Amino acid sequence: MGHGGLDIQVMGHGGLDIQRFRAWVLGGLADNETRGILAEWLVGQALGAIGDGDIRQGWDAYDLLHGEVKVEVKASGLSQSWNPDERSNPRFDVAPRKWTWLASEDEWIENDPPARPADVYVFCLPEPVPATNENVVDPTAWKFWVLSTRTLDDQLGPQKSVGIATLNRLVAPIGWDEIKNAVDRCADEGSK
Repeated sequence: MGHGGLDIQVMGHGGLDIQRFRAWVLGGLADNETRGILAEWLVGQALGAIGDGDIRQGWDAYDLLHGEVKVEVKASGLSQSWNPDERSNPRFDVAPRKWTWLASEDEWIENDPPARPADVYVFCLPEPVPATNENVVDPTAWKFWVLSTRTLDDQLGPQKSVGIATLNRLVAPIGWDEIKNAVDRCADEGSK
């Protein structure tokens, strides 16, 4: 995670208010970019992996740390912000990385051959069409697939993306309240 939380109100310059900035940036929870961050938060809450004062660290080698388990969260949607009423064909990025950045060390690691740096992947899909701020905040409106990186490597090799049909072939989707047990099981599998 990052440094402690910031409650800032920038004075002068028209009384800039950080709360207005937060609402402006994160106000569209069903938006494609924000949906990914919301998915990380939902998974972090299910795992109890986000402590008071923790701040999300963008571009880190993995999204969450659950004990010693590195968790990567991937989100897609059936409803896209540019065409919210039409169902899309969700895809998730699973490309092995040549380089990864460890935020805690401020260090770049070269992966030769390219690798997936997390131990477990959680794929997240909000099901409502159209997706709205109101329905994407309901964790019961999402499906989740949890797979060990070992399974992804064995089954997908260097493949760069994965769709719902392949995920369903590899593992059954689960609900939000089942994420922690599934991540723990996958971490156990991956360590054997």
